[in-house]
Amino acid sequence: MRREMQLNIFRIGFLKNRTFRRAAAGLAAVLVILGGVRVFFGGGRAQENVQDDLMNTTVIEKKDLLKSVSVTGVVATADGRAGNTGLTNLKVERVHVKVGDEVQEGDVLCTFDSTLLEESLAAARNNYEINKKLDAMGADYEKQYRDSMKQADTSLKDSSQKRDQAKNAYQEASGKESTARAAADKAAAALSEKQAACEAAKQAAAAAAQAYEDRQQAAYEAARQAAAADRIQEAEQPPAPEGSQENASAEGESGAASDAGAEKPVEHSPEKTVENPADRLPERTPVVINDIDAYIAGLDVNGPDYTALKDTLNAYSAAKTALEEAKAEAERTRGAYEQAKAETGQAKSSYDQAQTARQEAQNTYDSSIRDAKTAYQKSKLQSQLITDNDAKKQITQYEEQLEDYTVRAPMSGVITSLSVKEGQTFGGGVIYEIQDLKHFVVEASVDEYDVVKIRQGMTAYVKTNSMGEELLKGTVTYVAPTAGAGKGGEAGAGSSQSGSGGSASYQIQITIEGEQEKLRPGMTAKVSIVQEESRGVLAVPYDCVETKEDGTSIIYVDEGGQRKEMTVEKGMETDYFAEIRGKDLKEGMTVYLPDGMRQGGQLPEEENAGNADEVMYGF
Repeated sequence: MRREMQLNIFRIGFLKNRTFRRAAAGLAAVLVILGGVRVFFGGGRAQENVQDDLMNTTVIEKKDLLKSVSVTGVVATADGRAGNTGLTNLKVERVHVKVGDEVQEGDVLCTFDSTLLEESLAAARNNYEINKKLDAMGADYEKQYRDSMKQADTSLKDSSQKRDQAKNAYQEASGKESTARAAADKAAAALSEKQAACEAAKQAAAAAAQAYEDRQQAAYEAARQAAAADRIQEAEQPPAPEGSQENASAEGESGAASDAGAEKPVEHSPEKTVENPADRLPERTPVVINDIDAYIAGLDVNGPDYTALKDTLNAYSAAKTALEEAKAEAERTRGAYEQAKAETGQAKSSYDQAQTARQEAQNTYDSSIRDAKTAYQKSKLQSQLITDNDAKKQITQYEEQLEDYTVRAPMSGVITSLSVKEGQTFGGGVIYEIQDLKHFVVEASVDEYDVVKIRQGMTAYVKTNSMGEELLKGTVTYVAPTAGAGKGGEAGAGSSQSGSGGSASYQIQITIEGEQEKLRPGMTAKVSIVQEESRGVLAVPYDCVETKEDGTSIIYVDEGGQRKEMTVEKGMETDYFAEIRGKDLKEGMTVYLPDGMRQGGQLPEEENAGNADEVMYGF
């Protein structure tokens, strides 16, 4: 805010108004005279005046000077199209896009129902062919009439024959399909039976196997208990005396066996540990069959009592084999049925096409006979209802209209407006609007004072609220030649031409470089159009440079406390500063300010501080 106030103060006080400067020069002369009187009557203050002069100075600095025109405009898309049609009362057949969709050039946006137009086109082409035949007819009109009838009859018979052949093929395929379906149903029923039989055999095998395992478990437990009893009996017999005969042991064993029913006390050595005889045969874990197939895979076919189980397992194996065969047969017949069904469908389609072709041939036959008769009569009367040129023109007109029934995108962009809906009748007018939302321009208007400073090709810098402090580079691409004229000759938005005493407004356009993601149509944009710029030059405040009567430009520099006139060449000028050139000029030299800037006047802040990398472009 402080910078803007200072710039405004400077702009108000030191505009390059020649009348004002002449008045200022006169005022300065008066001040010089008054200063002399002051020196004469106040010699004691001469030194103070010198110090005052030194305080009213500035220095020569290197600056980047910029002269620009600032305008405010509105962001708009660089390219946009609206699709119009002169056709009316069209039924919308299909809409392929919606508002907001991004499309490419050539994409189909919508289609209208063209049935009636296609019929009209077919009729026009038919009439044209008839006219060509009429033109080709010679003197033998009757022969040509007979030839036309013969050709139409041949075409009809050919289409009828093809129709009948297709019908027979369809009927044959339909019969094959029925046979294949019956076979598939039969195989499916057999498969169901085999599945039930296999499941029953599986359950029987599982039951037999479980019984087999239970018997094995019982036999093992019996053997284990018998072995345990033998061990106990052996452990209870007293040991034989040393030196006894083996037959004595045998007799003792025989006596013990004969007296087995009698209870005899057995003496045990207190140091001997009694062993559990049953521990000599380990326990056998009972087998519980949950998966008969896994059980069969690990079964020992050499085990005891296997023969009793073998027949049941063989029956189960045979049932599984029969089931697999039934599955294969079911799959084969199902595949054959599906193939027959597809062939029937194809045959039906061929038959329908042949039937349609035959009907078209019948229609053509009827039409050809009728047209041939008409042509024959016309030829005999030496007259035609329509000329070749008119027929061609009508066909071309219909073809062009038919192209309009398919609406395509004329450019790549985003759909921003759409006036059609499927199934509804379109009354005419604008169908769609497409905008390029990646490339933008700024549309603005300038008054008659600034328009003369602007020309196409000038560099411009654009700033919007959405971009923050970021500057977008652009180029002036249009300057209206007349007041109120927009680009393309139409009236520009917001443009006007005032009456007497007013200021005319001229439209300009600035094209922003590159693709932009943060811009939207309708945003307010501030634009600085660069008229001239000069970088790294020696410059002083504009009014430090004075012009003598002979046109020579001079400045006053300080040399040892004395004012010294120095001739310079004036270069680029802005509202605030002037570029100066001269062989003796150096950066940092002290320059005297003009009298009008000594008492209370303020210098503007620099257009850019020192040799800063960025110029503020008038924002």
